[in-house]
Amino acid sequence: MRFNLSTCYGMQIILYLARSNKIVSSAELSESLQISQRYILQIARKLRDGEMIDTHIGMSGGYTLKKEASTVSVYDMVSLLEGEMHIPSCIIKYKNDTLHTTLSMSKKYIDTFFSSITLDQLLFACAEEQFLKIIRLAETHIGILENEKSNNKLC
Repeated sequence: MRFNLSTCYGMQIILYLARSNKIVSSAELSESLQISQRYILQIARKLRDGEMIDTHIGMSGGYTLKKEASTVSVYDMVSLLEGEMHIPSCIIKYKNDTLHTTLSMSKKYIDTFFSSITLDQLLFACAEEQFLKIIRLAETHIGILENEKSNNKLC
């Protein structure tokens, strides 16, 4: 899996707006995040069209987060900016059940993990015990899988 640069920038913009809790100009976003203003405008258009941010026109215009930080998940941000993960139709077409099951379970795990982390948890990660529990659980699962792989127990 590989995220586009615009996805990473889009998530940084959303986090910055949530943290600021005010109207933020594209110039401020550009300077603070070290992203060209032109690229900010392109990404902001996609975020606005996806109803993640509001646009404010005028001399003191800019952007604000449209939703409460507690209602926006990493899944929401990634699926808006990157698109949802899909299982290739060739897997279904040729009825490769083991590959289809593996990809389906991977998608479900990633979707569930991303859905479990909200924007406010990212903003206040140090104070959020639940966020730390989610990270520990993911680390445990990854450790188990890596251990099984190294012991050749997967196949």
